[in-house]
Amino acid sequence: NVSVKDAKIKKRGVIKHIKIVNAELSYSLHRCPQCGMNTLVKNGKRTTNARLASFNGIEYHLILKKQRFLCRNCGSTCGAHSDLLIKNHTMTKQIKNRIFSMAKESFTLSSIAKIIGISANTVSRILYRNIKIPNRCAHLPENLCFDEFRSVKNIFTFIAIDADTHRLVELIHDRLSKTITEHFINNYSLSERQAVKTVSIDLNANYQLVVHRIFPNARIVVDRFHIVQLCSRALDQVRINSLKKLPDKKSRIYKAMKSDWRLYHLPEEDVDDTHIKFIVGINEFMTIQNAIDIATDEIPIFKEAYDTYQSIQRSIR
Repeated sequence: NVSVKDAKIKKRGVIKHIKIVNAELSYSLHRCPQCGMNTLVKNGKRTTNARLASFNGIEYHLILKKQRFLCRNCGSTCGAHSDLLIKNHTMTKQIKNRIFSMAKESFTLSSIAKIIGISANTVSRILYRNIKIPNRCAHLPENLCFDEFRSVKNIFTFIAIDADTHRLVELIHDRLSKTITEHFINNYSLSERQAVKTVSIDLNANYQLVVHRIFPNARIVVDRFHIVQLCSRALDQVRINSLKKLPDKKSRIYKAMKSDWRLYHLPEEDVDDTHIKFIVGINEFMTIQNAIDIATDEIPIFKEAYDTYQSIQRSIR
């Protein structure tokens, strides 16, 4: 017998509308699973609450009365079971299959939990229950990349990848030098660590000390992106300091350095010195090179910074 009715529950301070499905599960069973004798008799029913898959954002709860059995020979008890249910769990196989299908479509844990109506910890437990994360990779690549990223609860996580294939090598939920050093030394032999040739890092001074201790033969390679980023910031700092010293805030040079600052970051080959167009910040028709020359011709220190920036960009390219 199956019936469906509406109900309300208060979950996490919010009143939710749910559908209650009342059902009974009963069948004939005579042989005891413990002693093997045909001495089983019906022994009442037990009510359980199981979660079904959501439909159109509505939660469905299955209130199931399962038949219980008693063995008159050995005194053991057992109950009726269905393929829809998971033994000793309130989640049904519908929920489990829905979680795996959404995870394959790259939904996050929090998104899956919100859509299905369960906690993120439950989703994580179902996905990673039988997965054992290895302490180390099979072998260390010759070229590594070190960095960190902001992960759960604004905690910085250390990551190491293969510089050639971009394959994940290590993921450590901490970026302290001590933790990183102990992890590599405890999980990899000296001969394996000596085989590493290069380690690409940003300008983090802590990583420089860690690399030499973990990988004795490795050369440190500074990531080119961070070099360009630092040079761009230095150029902008010189530009801003020069702007503060200009007395006339409505002059052509002020407008050129204030509004058209992106022109100074263009590579040399992209600076057009032949075609005239309307420059919005200065509100005049001129070439890009003319707009850049307005500031570099008048402020020597900015011209020196601009030439140095272009030289570094050219060398890296």
